[in-house]
Amino acid sequence: MLTPQELAATRFAMSGPPQPGGEPGLYEEQLAQWVAEKSFFRDFVYRNAKGKKKGDQLVDGIVLFGDVMLLIEVKAQIGLAKRDDWVRDRLSKAVIQLEKSKALLEVGSVSKLRNDFYGDLDFAPQNYPNVFGIVVLAHDSDPYYASDLVPELLTSTFPIHVFSLKDFALVADRFDTAGDMINFVETRTDTSKIDRLLVQDETQNLKCMVDRYRTIWAPHFRSDQSELLDRAVRTFEEKASGRSQFDKDWKYGLLIDDLIAHVHDFDPNLSWNENTTHEAGLRVASFLGWLTRDRRIKLGKMAYEHAELARDGNAHHFHHFHPSRGTCFIYMASSASRADRVKYLQFLVGYAQMVYGSQESLGVATEATGGGGRSYDFVAVRGPQPADYAKLLKTMPNPFSSKLVPL
Repeated sequence: MLTPQELAATRFAMSGPPQPGGEPGLYEEQLAQWVAEKSFFRDFVYRNAKGKKKGDQLVDGIVLFGDVMLLIEVKAQIGLAKRDDWVRDRLSKAVIQLEKSKALLEVGSVSKLRNDFYGDLDFAPQNYPNVFGIVVLAHDSDPYYASDLVPELLTSTFPIHVFSLKDFALVADRFDTAGDMINFVETRTDTSKIDRLLVQDETQNLKCMVDRYRTIWAPHFRSDQSELLDRAVRTFEEKASGRSQFDKDWKYGLLIDDLIAHVHDFDPNLSWNENTTHEAGLRVASFLGWLTRDRRIKLGKMAYEHAELARDGNAHHFHHFHPSRGTCFIYMASSASRADRVKYLQFLVGYAQMVYGSQESLGVATEATGGGGRSYDFVAVRGPQPADYAKLLKTMPNPFSSKLVPL
């Protein structure tokens, strides 16, 4: 496994891990924020979100991804108060803070949120109908059921999950992509309605979630998709148990993480980037962020193989169509010039939109192995192709006839 320092240097262009010290509770707060980056990376984590009035703070962290908003509040125990007394006091305050912040955000009292990578970005609450609260309690104790001490958790207006700091870190290690973490939070929400999930015992909680996973998610699969459901159950169990972290091919998934880190590095002087903005980079990062770790490993391995194949001077590509999300991902490697690679990639992405009727397609082009670096170029398209262009594409041979990657 990678050390925190190695992880920060390798994945997502993460911020560096915080160092102990400073005022009481600051390190624990910064560590929880950094842990959130493991799954969502810097692009989608907003630290110490400010309130409507100057000097006010909403919560310690906000994650905005897809149509999901996570509100994170961190409490660190300083001193020797009894566990139950401390939890009642701090957790009650955290729940109040989360409810208040959610209300202010939903009514539009806050129009911008500051991201430490992009700066101030517009916030539109209607884009995030699925809201979850996360309370991270940095203290040591035996396991306990939080709602026994703070019954307000059972009547909150939205799901609020309570973790110890060490268990929050464990979850982020095992569900280390946005797609995986959101699936985890949704599964935990439904499991918590049936089982008493304990703070300080997330390993046992995960076993409960594995046991409930098939029942929770079966309604989302058609009756003829039993094999897909079986695979989803197995994959979740692999991640929940931690075994997937020791997959011999795990390193290949880092290539997709590397793509996310590089969506910010576009050169505005290149003709195909002249209308590109950082907001466009966010959309690309979001598209890639939905790829779960198992998909990243498979796609990453294919990408490495195609970069090797492209040493023969030809363009080599593969694609993955995701029917339930209506998206298509295309990866191409070639030893051709960068401009020629982009031109061919634009054709591939356009064809994918037409042939699959995709809601959104993303293409990535890079050089062949040994080409001198990672000069990634991205082409993203939403919605149907213009009628004239679609008519032209239909006259051309299908470039995807035999290279669909099943995941």
